[in-house]
Amino acid sequence: MDQQDLQKCPQCGTRIRQKQAFCGGCGQRLNLCLSCSATNLAWSDYCHNCGKSLKQTELTQRAPSDIPQPSIEGIQSKQTTQPAKPAPAINVRVLETMKSSDTDSRVLEYLESHHGGISIRRSSLDLGITADQLIESLTRLQKDGLIQKEETTIVERMRNCHNCQKTIGADETYCRYCGAKQIFIEEKEPQAILDPRTMKVALMMLSRVVEAKDHPEYSSIDELTTTIGAVALGGEKPQDAQELSFQDQLRLLTLVFEYTRDKVIYKGETFGEYVRWPWETMKTGGDCDCKVVLLASMLASLAFRRMHILILPPGTYVDPNTHDKRKLPGHALLEVELADGKKTIPLILDSSCIDCDVDEVSQSIKPFLASFYRIPIVP
Repeated sequence: MDQQDLQKCPQCGTRIRQKQAFCGGCGQRLNLCLSCSATNLAWSDYCHNCGKSLKQTELTQRAPSDIPQPSIEGIQSKQTTQPAKPAPAINVRVLETMKSSDTDSRVLEYLESHHGGISIRRSSLDLGITADQLIESLTRLQKDGLIQKEETTIVERMRNCHNCQKTIGADETYCRYCGAKQIFIEEKEPQAILDPRTMKVALMMLSRVVEAKDHPEYSSIDELTTTIGAVALGGEKPQDAQELSFQDQLRLLTLVFEYTRDKVIYKGETFGEYVRWPWETMKTGGDCDCKVVLLASMLASLAFRRMHILILPPGTYVDPNTHDKRKLPGHALLEVELADGKKTIPLILDSSCIDCDVDEVSQSIKPFLASFYRIPIVP
């Protein structure tokens, strides 16, 4: 089959020939655009590829080989009594391709890294090839038995037209209903940069937690957590929090979190300006990084071992919900994993947010959780 004679159905993505009147996958009637030769659905008013009107390009229900291809001479002849001259078939624009073997190996590696679930548009951008090249490569890989169709999920995304709000394909440059040109907002993975200053802050936070037990002032932390443990469990401090029931772990964690949230003063300092020792924060208060150090030190004293510091470097970030840019001063959270049988349940603690409970973060930070770096704590 000639690759130049292939396109895909706008409805379901099934590969079709240029002159095919109906899609073999979804059965939709098809229509060719005279301006760019793109295949459209017969009921579309405008071409999804170039935005030109399709009212004069409807295909009849005759066999594909009987469908005439209009030409400029044929259109001009309508003004005379002479019959229209048949025009040669319109060929799909030929795209430069890479070597199949190289493309297939890259696509196979990409599939493995994404566990078989990919988006055609996103994957083709990541791989630097066209969507048609990606589909052809997937077809070859399936034919060669390197991937199984049922193990590969190709996600065709949809979107709403910016003008008429009707649902169209995510890749359509022009709306098939109203012809309006679409505005594409590229979806990018978070690109937060752990700059040298933020890295220094993170290392200082880790050292304050890990080295706290070596200082005589740590006794104040030990006494406080002993009291909290007695209140939560009605007995001595746990030797290993992971051996407690999930409910006891959660109760213990909640009491420690509420202490750092409600009893410790929050100071709105510049992020990472000074990372205090936990006993210093108990006395004078501190900002988000200081409160995280105190919270982690207290939980380590209660034998919680599975913890991560979550740190967001200062910078400008794009809200994935509104696509607005926001400048953030940096923030620190603590993630703690509780054991529930053979499962581990991670909970996020934001002790700087006075209105937040366990596993809640402030609304100003929530859209950017994917940009936080996770740094393990080994008490």
